[in-house]
Amino acid sequence: MSLEDVILTTVAVAALSAIVVAANIADRDRRSAMRSSVLGALALINAMIVMLYGVMQVVLAFTPVSEGDDLAAPGKAEAVAGLVLSVIVGGLATAVLLPGVRERLAALLPASRAVDGELPRVAETHTPAPDSPPLGGRPDGTPLFPQMLNYYTTDDIAVPRPAQDESRAAAPQRWLAAAGPGTGLRGFNPGSTVHVVAIVFCIYLLGVQFINFVLGGGLEGVAESFSGELTAWDLLLNSLPLLVIPVLGVGLGIRRTLPQTLDRLGLTGISVETIAVAFGATIALLIFVAIVSMLWMGVVSEETYEEQTKASEALSESVGSLGIAFLLAVSAAVSEEIAFRGALQPIIGFWPTAVVFALTHAQYTLTPATLIILVVAVAFGWIRTRYGTTAAILTHFFYNFIPLALSVAIAEDGILWWLGVVT
Repeated sequence: MSLEDVILTTVAVAALSAIVVAANIADRDRRSAMRSSVLGALALINAMIVMLYGVMQVVLAFTPVSEGDDLAAPGKAEAVAGLVLSVIVGGLATAVLLPGVRERLAALLPASRAVDGELPRVAETHTPAPDSPPLGGRPDGTPLFPQMLNYYTTDDIAVPRPAQDESRAAAPQRWLAAAGPGTGLRGFNPGSTVHVVAIVFCIYLLGVQFINFVLGGGLEGVAESFSGELTAWDLLLNSLPLLVIPVLGVGLGIRRTLPQTLDRLGLTGISVETIAVAFGATIALLIFVAIVSMLWMGVVSEETYEEQTKASEALSESVGSLGIAFLLAVSAAVSEEIAFRGALQPIIGFWPTAVVFALTHAQYTLTPATLIILVVAVAFGWIRTRYGTTAAILTHFFYNFIPLALSVAIAEDGILWWLGVVT
C-alpha cells in the first residue's frame, strides 16, 4: 500500500470518526446545534460522492487524454454507470436525513425490545423539552446502532407506540429481528443522531463499493486490485475503519465505559465451549462450501467458472506465507465480526445484517458465490445470537485460516476459492 493510500485512509477514518463522536455528544447532551452540524456534514459528503464518483469520472472519461498523461480514466460506459450509481447513493443518503423517511425505515427494522427485563422502548422523533430525559434513556447510556462502519446511539426513550404503527410494523419487524435470547436487541431509533449516521454510513459502505466495482471494470478489476503480495500494513489499514468507528459508535468514553462497550459488542472471554462451537461450525461450513462449489463447477463451463473465481484466485495468490495468512484471518475475523455481528446485528436485525455482509464482499459480486457468503453470514449471525460475538470471531477466524493455510502449504491456487474464504 502506497503512502498516498495510507494518508487517505487515515484522513477518511479520522473524518468519519469525528462525525460519530459528534453524533454521540449530540445524543448524550441533546445538543440541537451539534445535531445540525452532523446532518450538515453528512449532506456535504453526499454531494462530494456525486461529484467525485460521478461527475468527475464522466469528465475524465469524455476528456481527450494527452500523451504522457498518467491520470487513469474509466471507460465511458463505466463512467456513466458510476454517475448513475453515485446519484442513487447520494440521494438515498440524503433521504435518510429526513425524519419522515426514517420513520418509514423504522417500520422495517427491529423495534425496541425489552433488555434485561426492562419494558420495550420505542424511538422519540420530536425534539424533547430541555428538562426531558436524555436521549440515552437509561443512566448507563446503553445505546443502539447499525453499522456501515458501525454506529450506535443511546437507548430509546419510553413512549407509547400508536396502535396503527404497531399493526403496520409488526410483521416485517418479526421477520427482520429474528433474534434469540440474550441478544439484548435494542432496535432502530429514528430520533437518534447516531442512528442517522449509522444508516447513512451503511449506504456509503455498500454504495461506494458498488461504484468502485463498476468503475474498476467488474470482477477483472477486483482481481487486479489483489495483484501483488499482501502486507501487514495492508491488513491493518483495511481493518482500521471496522475497528475504530464501531467502538466510537457505541460511545466508548462518551456514553459507555470500556466494560460497558465490550458488553454492548458481545465480546467475552474465550472458553472451551466457544472454541468447540467455532470449530464445529467451521467444519460444517467448509463442507457446505465444498459441496456447493463442486455443484457449481458441474453446472457452468470451465471458462465461466474461471472468470467468476478470478478475483478469489487473485486473493489466494496475494497470500504468500503462513504469517500473512494468519494476520489476514485474524484481522478480517475481528474487524468484521465486531462491525457486523457485534455492532450492527443488534440494531438492524439478523437477516439485514447477513445481506449487508454478503454484499460488502466485492470479490463474489454477481456470481453464485454471493449466495454462499450469505449462508456463511447467517451462520455467523446465529452464533453471535446464541454464543456471543467472541464465538463468531473464532468461527470466522477458523473459516478463513484453514483454507488459507492449506493454500499456502500445498501451493494450490484454486483451493482457497474451493473452500471459500470470507475477508
